[in-house]
Parts: sequence; C-alpha cells; structure tokens
Amino acid sequence: MEDKWFIFYENDWLYFHRSWTGFGIFKALLIKGQDGYSITEFWAERNQDKYSVEDDQSDIETLLFLINEGLLDIDTRESYIQNNIKTDVDLVKGWSNLGTLLFKNKDAENTDNLSDLTDSIKSVLFGVAVGDAIGVPVEFKSRATLRGNPVTDMFGFGTHHMPSGTFSDDSSLTFCLAEALTHDFDLNTIGQNFVKWCKKNYWTAGGNVFDIGITTLKAIYKLEIGIRPDLAGGTDIDSNGNGSLMRILPLFFYLRDKENNKRFEITKQVSSITHGHIRSVIACYYYLEFARQLFAHKDKFEIYHDLKNEITDAIRLFSGAPSEDDVFHRLLKGDIHKLPEERIQSSGYVVHTLEASIWCLLTTDNYHDAVLKAVNLGEDTDTTGAVTGGLAGLLYGHETIPKNWIETLARKDDINDLAKRLGNKISGTDQVKSHL
Repeated sequence: MEDKWFIFYENDWLYFHRSWTGFGIFKALLIKGQDGYSITEFWAERNQDKYSVEDDQSDIETLLFLINEGLLDIDTRESYIQNNIKTDVDLVKGWSNLGTLLFKNKDAENTDNLSDLTDSIKSVLFGVAVGDAIGVPVEFKSRATLRGNPVTDMFGFGTHHMPSGTFSDDSSLTFCLAEALTHDFDLNTIGQNFVKWCKKNYWTAGGNVFDIGITTLKAIYKLEIGIRPDLAGGTDIDSNGNGSLMRILPLFFYLRDKENNKRFEITKQVSSITHGHIRSVIACYYYLEFARQLFAHKDKFEIYHDLKNEITDAIRLFSGAPSEDDVFHRLLKGDIHKLPEERIQSSGYVVHTLEASIWCLLTTDNYHDAVLKAVNLGEDTDTTGAVTGGLAGLLYGHETIPKNWIETLARKDDINDLAKRLGNKISGTDQVKSHL
C-alpha cells in the first residue's frame, strides 16, 4: 500500500497518522514563536483493542521523522524506549484509550510562562503611567470644575504645563522600584533609586522632577545622609499621604509566592522608605493583595469580598495596631461599590486614594472608563488615576489601554524594556542566561 499521511489541525493541535495503520493517531501541540512554530508536546493516541507492543517502533519512527525534519530539537527515543513517559486521558473524541505523552519541551513551557508574566508587568507599568499622565494636567482641579468640563482623553499642559503623555512622581517612583527589582531585592538599592530620581532626574518623563510630595522629600533627604531605608519614612499620623501607595504596585510580583507574614513585613519595609506609619503600610498591603489575586485571575468582586477577612486578620496578626481596621471600615466591613460618588473622596490622604481606586475599579468594566472615572473625581487626579490604572491595567491587560494613550506616553519604549527585564528577573530567566 502507498504510504500516506493524514493530517488535521485544530486549536493549536496537529493530528496525523499513516495510511497503513488505523491503530493510533499522533498529535503535536504547536506554539507560535518569533521564528515560526515549534512543537512543545507530542502524544500518541492509541486504540487499545488493536494496539500491540510492536507499535512502539512505529511511535519511535514517527519521532525520528520529526527529529530529522528539525521539528524537535532533541532526540527523545532513548527516554521513550526506557518507558520514561506519563499518561493522561485521551483528548480525541470517540476514543476510549489512554494518550501517552512522548515529548514535552519544558523550555517552551517556561517561555510561555515568562511571556504571561511580562505581559502582566507591562499591564501594571503602562496602567500606572497612563492613568498618571491623564491626571497630570488637571491635578488640584475640583470635582465640580471637572464635572462641568470632564477629562475624556489624554491631553497636555494644564496644571503643570507639561506636554501630553507626561507622567509624574507616581510613575517615576514606580519605575524606580521596578528597576531595583530587576536585581536582587535590596532596600538600599530602592532607596538610592529614589535619591537618583530626585537629584538626577532618574526615570523622569522629560528630564525634570515636578510635584514632589513633602513626606517623600523629607525621606529622600534622610536617605542622602545615610539613614537606614526602612527608617527614613515619616512615622507620625500626618505622614499618611499616598506617596508610598502610588509607587508600590510592582512589589507584588516579587511577593506573590511568599507567606502572608513575609508579604506584610516586606511591604512594611518598602513603604517605610518614605511612609512608615502603619496606616500607609496597611493601605499598601491591601492594594498589593488585591493585585496578587487579580494576577491569579480571580473575579474582582470575589477578591473584594475575600479581602475583608484576610486584611482584617493581617491587621490583627501583623500590624501591632488592631484598631486600624476601623480606619479601613468602608473597605473591610461595607460595600464600597454601592456608595454614590459624593461619598468617595479623592484627596492625597492614603485611605481616600485607596478607597477611590477600589471604587472606580468595581464600578466600571474596562481600563478606559476606570481611569477617566478616577481622574474626574478631582483633587489628586494623577495619583488616583495611577493607583486605579495599575489595577485596571492588570485586570484588563495592557492591550485594552487605548492605543493613542500608549503612543502618546513618554518613554514608552523604555517602559516596555523595563517590563521585559523585570519579567526575566522574577521568572529566573536572567539567571539561566547568565550561566549559558
């Protein structure tokens, strides 16, 4: 009989078998990369009633064919002959046999995970920066003023006389933190990046610092004279502006797999570089926990509900200030998304900013609407936009941010590069490359 191949492709799977056997179907999982498609899994689906041990050789010949054609980059025959295999249920309808996994490319799996991680980092960084840049021109404008002339798009000048797409300290310090996290975790590196931003315009949008908060400025002075980073931030009740909340979001990528107490402790250390009062720490912890669960693809309302108990427990167990849960009662004991706009405040107070960002996230269903709703609350528009934008970016993805907003944003290529480098570090890919 003439030897023919029968081939069928569907949903990334390529199914094929030879004309002279009806005893099995081979299938390969194809993943598209920059240089074309590669096979990441190879299976044999067998009809057990007709299959015999001799058909092992058929499987091996098929594998050899793929290797010879350059479709597999390693020779898997030896491990297969030694029965170093795994089984799973058959994925082809109408068959009752077991499928045998003959080959799986772990490097491709890791690359896929890295791609997902980098996408999430991009979504956070661009989400923060775009929300910030939209809010910059109308910072300090009242809600009443914006109600009469609402922000509907990205534009320039206004309050700070900056061109369209200019981000402020919110994004700059977020990028400083992310930059530090591309290396081994070190509070001194984070703190010195903040100093470089303030004194040398590091990670600024256009080469100059503007709109720096008083509490942050005081902390940077302490860092300059050698005060330990976790002791540099203000600890009095008046040091509860939103200056650590606005920059903290990239930290959750580093924290995401750590235990609760460790996540709280590291959050406290990083917040305390500029804002050391426990209220600011709790606000940062809540925000990071919300992000961590968004990253795990949980529903935003489910997260909001679950955090009521989880954050209350964390305050009781880790904060040393159990009465602080009363300060966050609208998040921990109420249904903040059911409140009307007039009951949502948008000042620079950390609790107001956190409440406003969660309210905007829960009362909209896309990035565009969430950020514009945040900015049009007025007052501290850039920070409310940035804090809301970070979560909305993570929830909906950077590809849902309006293209013209991304294109107008200052340093978009640098931000994209930072996301890739942070993804490599968090995934451990940078360590693999360094040993090649």
